[in-house]
Amino acid sequence: MTRTHNEAGPATVPGLLRRLRRSDAAAFEAHLLRLDATARNARFGGAVGDDALRRHARLSLDGGAAVYGWFEAGVLRGAGELHRGSGVGGLAPAGDGEAAFSVEAGWQNRGIGTRLMRRVIAAAGTHGIGRVVVVCRSSNRMMQELARRFEARLEIVGGETIGRLETPGPTPFTLLRATVGDSFDLAAANVEWQAGLLLASLLDRAA
Repeated sequence: MTRTHNEAGPATVPGLLRRLRRSDAAAFEAHLLRLDATARNARFGGAVGDDALRRHARLSLDGGAAVYGWFEAGVLRGAGELHRGSGVGGLAPAGDGEAAFSVEAGWQNRGIGTRLMRRVIAAAGTHGIGRVVVVCRSSNRMMQELARRFEARLEIVGGETIGRLETPGPTPFTLLRATVGDSFDLAAANVEWQAGLLLASLLDRAA
């Protein structure tokens, strides 16, 4: 069966997913600093020091990217970034978007990356970005599987795998999200949280 961008992901934890603001810089920085060596390598394609992570967090939220975060119990545990391609020195041509994701080790394989990917793709389409590029090491099977779920076309270039996927056009739902902003995110997250609690309760009763 072919997956679609709107298909519900396998997330098993309730949480809040919203766009990060400049005031979230400390939380974003703390999240990046908690990434272990494997997660840092997967996100940045190599070893990255703490100072470089601090600069990345600050510059991204100063207008360099649209960043969406997954919070659990008030702590940022995963992030999806959407950068506009410059066509210079990068693999995303001008007009395209480049997406990147980071999820802390204890929160991987729980569907958080899927939901972050879905939000980033929707945001790209809403803002007129027709194609999103995802770049990872060829050894990063987790990221490649995530890209395949969204029907990305994968290509191996050297030691890297490049995934390219088309974004859906803006819908009334995505336009509403973009217009209302964080208020919509918070309301949607509250509904999602309640649904997660209900599902957990039902599973407990069935066990």
